[in-house]
Parts: sequence; C-alpha cells; structure tokens
Amino acid sequence: MRPHRLALAVLLGALALWSPVSAAQRVELAGRVTASRTVLSQRRVGEPRYIAISDLFYREGSAIVEVLDLATRSVVQIETRRALLERRFGVPRNGVVAAPQGEVVMYREGVVGLALAEAPGGTSRRYWYAELDARTGKLLRSAVLATIRPGEQLEIIGSEPTGAAAWFAKTELAGRGRTLVLRRFDLTALEARDAQRIALSVRAASAAAEHAVAVHAAADFARFAIVEYVEHGVQMAPGRVYIADPAAGAVVAVPAPPTAYGVAFSPDGRYVYLGSAQLGTISRIDIAAGRIDKQVAAPHYLHHLVVSASGARLFALASSNMYAVYDLPDLNARSDAAHPSDVAPAMVQLSGNGVASLDGAFFVAPEPDDRRRPARDRGYIIARLVE
Repeated sequence: MRPHRLALAVLLGALALWSPVSAAQRVELAGRVTASRTVLSQRRVGEPRYIAISDLFYREGSAIVEVLDLATRSVVQIETRRALLERRFGVPRNGVVAAPQGEVVMYREGVVGLALAEAPGGTSRRYWYAELDARTGKLLRSAVLATIRPGEQLEIIGSEPTGAAAWFAKTELAGRGRTLVLRRFDLTALEARDAQRIALSVRAASAAAEHAVAVHAAADFARFAIVEYVEHGVQMAPGRVYIADPAAGAVVAVPAPPTAYGVAFSPDGRYVYLGSAQLGTISRIDIAAGRIDKQVAAPHYLHHLVVSASGARLFALASSNMYAVYDLPDLNARSDAAHPSDVAPAMVQLSGNGVASLDGAFFVAPEPDDRRRPARDRGYIIARLVE
C-alpha cells in the first residue's frame, strides 16, 4: 500500500474507534475546596462521603489532620495537642522527644482513627492505631499495629465502607525476596489479624524502583490487587500483578503491564482492569481464568481508572487532556472527550495524586500550585463523574 493510502487507512480506522462522550457520560466540576499545604495523602476512609486529604502535620503546639466531606464540599480539620502525641507516642532523639508521623485511617462523624509511627532513626519502628475525638482532640483509645524492621514497610490500604475494619499492607523481607502481608485491623476490638501472605517476585535488589508495590482494594475490600512496578526502557526486571482473595486464600498472578497506575475491580468481582500510562492500554484480568483476556486502546498517560456509581461504565482519566469512557464489563463502545477547562489543570498533572470516592461518583485531585494562595494552602477540585 502506498504511504498516503496507508496514512488514510490509519486515520479512518482511528475515527471508527473514536466517538465523542455523550452528554450523559462526562466529567464536570462539582466544587472546589482549600486545605492546608501538607504532604498529600488522599485516601478513602470509610463512608463514600469522606476522603483524607492530608497526613498528620504540626503547626506550633497543635497536631492536625484534614478530611474532605464530599456531601458538604467542605474540609473537616481535626486538631489535638502536639504534646499529647509526643507524650504517648514520641521517642527520644538526641535529647528531645520526636513527635510521631501519622496518617488518617478512618473517619466518621465525631471520631478520627490515625496510624501513628515512631519518628525514623532507630533500628525498628513501632506503629499504633489511635482514635481521637474529632471535636475535642481527646485521645480515646489506642493499640499496637506493627513493628517494622529496616527495609520493611507498612502502608494503609483503606477502611471498609461499613467501618468494621481497616486494611494494611506490610512488606517483609524474605531471603532474597519479599512477602506482602495483608493485615486486617478490627476497628471494634482493635485487634490485628494477618489475613493473607503473598510471596512477591524476586527482582534485582539494587534497583530501588523494583521494590515499589502498590496495593488497590475492591470497593468492598473483598479482593486486592498488588501491582509490582514495571517501566519499559529503564532496564527493569519483569513484575507481576497479584489478585488476592483473603477469604478464599487464593492468589492469581499475571504479568504486570508497564506503569500500571490505573486499577479497578468490576462490581461483580469477575474482572480487574489495569491501565498502562506508558502504553496507553487497558488490560482486563479474568480472575477465574487467571489470565489477561482482553486489551484495548486507552489515552496515554492514564493515571486512574474509576468504575461509575452504577457499575456500568469505566472512566479512564489521563494526563493527555483527554479522558475516555467504556461500557463494562467488556470495554466496548469507547468514547473520548477533552477535560472541561475548569477541571483540566488538575486532571492533567502526571503526579498521580487523586482519588475516587468509594461509590465512584466523584474524583478529587489537587490543583496546580498557585502563588496567589498563602504558602500553606492547597486547592482541590471535586469532579463529578456523570453517566
């Protein structure tokens, strides 16, 4: 085929695959909020309406965390005394007491649950779960979560929408390899139980990026996707994606696509969808078959996959000024659109910092830095995902 005919054929094929997002399927601005400028730690923390948008930070004699309430489009600030946390969870460092680090695990009206960690510097680090009265800052109760050795990690996955439990991922050293432990923490009894252990790939110990693992939970926290980081073009060893079912004690492993930032579970639990930012593809894992059974084109620089509130659509949000919407479960009827102008600046950042509400109705992302704001303020957009 002559070059100009080949180009025409490619263009016609692309147009055949592309269709504009219908008026019923769109991303639109639902609101804006301003919160304190802290290390971003967005996380779903229980009910669909609440998202943690800060870690624990200190301001003068206070210790503060912030939670976004999607129902009221407002930021809830919870404050306690720094001295209280230092006295109960601090450790001596060079003649002074080092305050703990912390992140929000759970929030419900009136109570906030934190994961607190000793300041780094010792041979091991202790982690606690601590609940505070959200109005008074009073410490209500606490319990030990874990003790972490050098080279190990403890990360918060999130809390169940029922508020019954929170989940953590503990990465342990195991000879030349590593083991990831899914730890369930009962929020009533304040007791931890290791629900499942997954042996990870043995990869090059000298490549720090090869130890990066992201853990994603299904909306009901019944299954988890453990994604080993892979990137083409940087001499990385192959990695895997593990689909873990703690109740059944089952694990399915498939090859990890490069830069699989977007991960979503189908509502019926049959499939997991993986979005590759580098390739611009979405892969579907058939969990029962234990394999990737379908792959479709997607926007490049894809950073999040979000299943809509009804479970019928998949939103693929990307940093290429475009997003796409697919019909589920088969990824058919792809439609594309540009991010609206009042949402685009936040959505196209390649930071990956964003989070969807548990019900799939909203997506929250930080706005670009704005020098007109006070130095310690950060803006966030709340985008509504309309079907």
